[in-house]
Amino acid sequence: MNKSLIVLSAALLGLAGCGQKPADETTAPVASAPATAPAPAATAPAETGVTRAETAPAAPTKPALDTQPGPKGTQVALTKALVRGDILTVELQYSLNPGIDNTPTLYEKIDQINYIDDATSKKYGVLKDQEGSYMATPLYSNTKELRIELSQNSPSIATVKFPAPPATSQTISLTIPEVGSFDGVAVQR
Repeated sequence: MNKSLIVLSAALLGLAGCGQKPADETTAPVASAPATAPAPAATAPAETGVTRAETAPAAPTKPALDTQPGPKGTQVALTKALVRGDILTVELQYSLNPGIDNTPTLYEKIDQINYIDDATSKKYGVLKDQEGSYMATPLYSNTKELRIELSQNSPSIATVKFPAPPATSQTISLTIPEVGSFDGVAVQR
């Protein structure tokens, strides 16, 4: 019987060691994680103290070179005065002031939009293409006005193209009807 007991003990010891790999020099010791009970399934989101707004993100806006109050509770930001070749491109962002409930549509007469070269005091109007249409967007169907539709959620962009001032001119003064003048605007080249 002693012989059977020794054989049985050896077999049990062998089985107990079957699930373990011997450690060697290439295997790093693994720290065992403490046993934890599985978390109960959540039935409602955890209270974190953070409130999430379900509104659409505002459209990115460019930094303004200058800003003027506009008509009907608007703010007009001049965001670009850039010369490429012989053309000066001016970009304007129209946005509603906080607290304005209506969303007006503005019409700007293009023949009244101009700039003055501050170095020479020469006045420039908006360029026209080969067909006689003003080089500006967004054009109203009569092609003589900008049509700017305002929204509470994002600014409206208007772009106007002019003949470029001479390379020696560093600043301009832009005039927009019902907005006023953007004076001493640095021209980017």
